[in-house]
Amino acid sequence: MSKTDLGSSPVLSEESEDISNPIGERLRAGIRQILVAIFLLVIAAALWELAKFVTGTGDRTMPHVWDILAFLGSTTSQNENYTWFLVKNAWSTAKASLVGLLVGTVFGLTTGISIARSKFVGNGLMPLIVAAQAVPIVAIAPALVLWLGTGGVTKTVITTYLTFFPVTVATARGIQSVPQESHELLQTYGASKRTSLRLLEIPFASPLIFVGLETAAAFSVVGAIVAELPFGSKEGLGVVILTSWQFYITEPRALYCVALTSCVLGAIFVLSVRLVAYFALGPRSQGEVL
Repeated sequence: MSKTDLGSSPVLSEESEDISNPIGERLRAGIRQILVAIFLLVIAAALWELAKFVTGTGDRTMPHVWDILAFLGSTTSQNENYTWFLVKNAWSTAKASLVGLLVGTVFGLTTGISIARSKFVGNGLMPLIVAAQAVPIVAIAPALVLWLGTGGVTKTVITTYLTFFPVTVATARGIQSVPQESHELLQTYGASKRTSLRLLEIPFASPLIFVGLETAAAFSVVGAIVAELPFGSKEGLGVVILTSWQFYITEPRALYCVALTSCVLGAIFVLSVRLVAYFALGPRSQGEVL
């Protein structure tokens, strides 16, 4: 082996470490997050049992954690496994949540870009958007059900209503944070506004946009469930919540099981957005917002 080869070996080794270390670090960070989440779930279960013991609350009002989990293995009145019953209804809610999230994202990105590009549009739209978000969704959901019925259109409208705001704000904030020097550099090359948006503004704002998308993903599940709550819906977690609430006195565990299922569905949506950000942004998805 030549001296040149010997001299270059440490360099190649260092380069390999630089490439592999970020992947290993992010993998370890992901494992740590999972372990922390499991630990927090155990703590929450322990606090639940402690509160039950200290207050002396009966099983009819506050069942044991293991009794709630055991109920997932029971059967419904139609002789169907309760876990599978929850999965089918969660799938119905997930489809409505996904459609509303996609529609809300498209409208949010478009509106956010318009607000960031034009002070006139921003000054006119932003107060209206904030005012609309101040209206509780439970106040307008029954009216929407009366107007549009209990079908998928109503679910999409309500879910879009909730997901629109965080995406709009995140997009506008991200684009407005682009340094002026970067704009001036592109202008020296004669870049058009469309080119500037594609090459500079959207890439720069992407980490913050994905933060807004994570919030919107959680809201999409909430919106779909709220849309299913009014009487008349035939499937979905909202319907199961209503049914479980009506029979809470005789079987309280059912309501807690559907609540846990809703939490799991929301977590899946948020983690899915985070996974997309992982592949779309690379290292920037790990907290480097701007």
